Amino acid sequence: MAKHRRRRRPPLTPILVAGATAGLSTALALGHATTATAATIPTATTVIGVGGWKDSTGERIPSKFQGALVLVPDRTYVGVLYPAQLPVDPSVAAGQAPLEEAVDAAERPVLIVGYSEGALVAERYKRALVAPDAPDADEGIAFMFIASPTVPNGGIYSRFPSLRIPGFTSTGAAAPSPYDETFVSLEYDLIADFPAYANPLSLANAALGFAYFHGDQGPDNVDLESAPQSVRVVTTDAGGTDTYVLIRAEQLPLLQPIRDLARVTGTTVVVEPFVGAVEPTLRLLVDMGYTDRDYRTVGVDEDADYQDADQPTRFSLITPPERIVETAKALPDALRDGAENFVDALPSTPTRETSPTRHQKQLAEDLRDEDPNGAGRATVKLRSGARNSTSRDENAPKTGPAARSEGQNQDQDQDQDPDGEKKRDPDPGDDSSAAAA
Repeated sequence: MAKHRRRRRPPLTPILVAGATAGLSTALALGHATTATAATIPTATTVIGVGGWKDSTGERIPSKFQGALVLVPDRTYVGVLYPAQLPVDPSVAAGQAPLEEAVDAAERPVLIVGYSEGALVAERYKRALVAPDAPDADEGIAFMFIASPTVPNGGIYSRFPSLRIPGFTSTGAAAPSPYDETFVSLEYDLIADFPAYANPLSLANAALGFAYFHGDQGPDNVDLESAPQSVRVVTTDAGGTDTYVLIRAEQLPLLQPIRDLARVTGTTVVVEPFVGAVEPTLRLLVDMGYTDRDYRTVGVDEDADYQDADQPTRFSLITPPERIVETAKALPDALRDGAENFVDALPSTPTRETSPTRHQKQLAEDLRDEDPNGAGRATVKLRSGARNSTSRDENAPKTGPAARSEGQNQDQDQDQDPDGEKKRDPDPGDDSSAAAA
């Protein structure tokens, strides 16, 4: 993963409509907020799964999050039968009745899990539950929406609430409800994390994010306990608790084709330093297309951003000036991180271990004699042992005063016996010295 710097705590155009429709065809085939540290799966005796495109039995839902949804003792899984095909509108409508039947027959508490197109089925059923003529809320029901188009700030239906195309009718953002709901999205997924602004880099990155993250392999491989994630918990005016989870992308989808090509050709060791060097800056520019994203928080302080997750946000052709200013201010950090990534990715060359010289040993002894406790002196690591920060690197080139100092040190070494004791000149007044002479 590339380096991320720690953050101090502190109307649609025809082209855009066509692009959004293409993405949908392939993919789908306000309250009080707090933060949480990690996503958790709601308690349930029965899990009812509504699969995505071409998963008409819900058989692929149990694989989500490495099986965490169903690998619980005494938990029953039930898949919903529905068309799960394109166009989306009739398929979703046909899925509501089977889901309702499954919920009515299930032992409480029930967790309804919808993935992608299946999330639209679950959303449709939820809206029927909160209709004015509906009975009181069933406290034994909770929802989990995975890769949902209705995520308030990021879902493609939320970005384009007025989208009306045969077979694809946007239902807008998820409706508030008295039920507990969990939304899990993978960062940069075109369907659940669509850019808020017309940033070309953001749009291109999201298109590739759909290819890499939206398919079953995306959420299937996520470990909710360890994956970098931003979590936002909101108590809605309707009385429910909404939990928004953004699984952070450790690498940009925009650069993944280059990495894939390098891996196939065996040139990763050559390519990665350069890819890692540009990634922080490129990611900063990509994140400028979102309302609440800061790449520096990935793996460090994810809850510092994703603050607007519950706010329905439409797509805008204009990037707010404040987002541009924020990006410009963060650019030096991104460039510095890129330089560090470049150095870190270079192949390391082994260095020969060397032993301290006699002079280094003597200098260390002298310093200990002068300051036994090392008060006021910072020590730094040598290849072997430690040295005082005021001492000189023995391997550095010697010039000028340094060379003269080295010569004096060598003279001192010659005046010492092998045991390190300084030799004394004979004293004319010393009888023993005279006798020896």
